[in-house]
Amino acid sequence: MEPVLFAGSLIVAYLLGALPTGLIVVRAVRGVDIRRYGSGSSGSTNVYRTLGRTPAAAVVALDVAKGAVAVALAWAVTGGSEYAQAIAGVAVVAGHSWPVFSGFKGGRGVMTGWGAMIVLSPIAAGVTAIGWVVVTVTRYVSIGSLFGTTVGAIAIIVLGILGHAPMEFIIFAVLGAVMIFVRHFDNISRLLSGAEKPVTEPGRPTRARTRHS
Repeated sequence: MEPVLFAGSLIVAYLLGALPTGLIVVRAVRGVDIRRYGSGSSGSTNVYRTLGRTPAAAVVALDVAKGAVAVALAWAVTGGSEYAQAIAGVAVVAGHSWPVFSGFKGGRGVMTGWGAMIVLSPIAAGVTAIGWVVVTVTRYVSIGSLFGTTVGAIAIIVLGILGHAPMEFIIFAVLGAVMIFVRHFDNISRLLSGAEKPVTEPGRPTRARTRHS
């Protein structure tokens, strides 16, 4: 594996993750800054609450694509290095969570991490999808996201131990999960205090009461 190609794949992965998909989609659809509405976040949940299903679905699709493309590119340019793929997965989640293009204030990294996982381990990605069921039942995106992240990470670790996935992928499982939990710290605090808001039907845009996040 060429060090230059390895380093380049990581830089590209971070920059892909840093693309502000929520801002791009909402500006294209409505010509506004989504961070000025709803919760002040540029993530798909706030896009859904503020503008509805279609723009939110576009953001989700782009976020998943970022993760998948980043890992696939690392595989292509490094000759299939499992280590490079795992680190690219970490880099793309880091880019989405702390994007250089948006003042290092990004999303939670869940959909981008799932996209990376689809390429790394489709089995683990399928297990992670249980998080969608949890969201449907509880109506809390944060609970479903954290649950899906946890079971997905455990699935990769178990698959690695059993020899059904490269052990290098555990790096992504652990570091990716840690970053996602760090980005959900405020959600966890609100869940514990009972202040977290469940997902409801999309409503009319309202100005954000919080600072840009």
